[in-house]
Amino acid sequence: MFEDYIQDAYSFYGLAESAGNEREAKKFYRAAVFCAASSMEAFMNFIGDTFKQGDNLDKNELAFITDKILEFSPSKLKVLEKIKFNPIDEKVKFIIKRFNVGLDFSSSSEWTNFLIFKDLRDGLIHPKSIYDERLLSDYKLSIKKGLNSIIDLINLISLKLFSKPLRKSVAELKV
Repeated sequence: MFEDYIQDAYSFYGLAESAGNEREAKKFYRAAVFCAASSMEAFMNFIGDTFKQGDNLDKNELAFITDKILEFSPSKLKVLEKIKFNPIDEKVKFIIKRFNVGLDFSSSSEWTNFLIFKDLRDGLIHPKSIYDERLLSDYKLSIKKGLNSIIDLINLISLKLFSKPLRKSVAELKV
């Protein structure tokens, strides 16, 4: 599913670029943001499902990347799984560190661009203003850097965890 979201983000970005007016362009740019952000969420879910099936990750680590928390219930005398949503950047950072993906968080443009893109996504999901006052040029640059960083991060993680890169048709969707 994460590849579908990358393809959708790329398509919406292209529609925004060819839009006839600012309102239409912003509509497509926002759709591109949501799809690109969802691609990383879907990829983390894919990793969580893969490790769950393989049963080769610590239960607490698996709970973390699958948005759960393990809690002991004294009344039931057992450990229960509860939902606890974890920020996507923390899950990605955990995977990168845990599996020695080889990314320097302090100097990586991919990581910096991903965090800036995450701020854009968060601002759209949790708006503080009645109107969208972002400039088209800001959208364009943020999505370009964000989508590209997501593709690069997913590719780096895929290489390390699964010993294979993203499919070429997806990896080439950078804008």
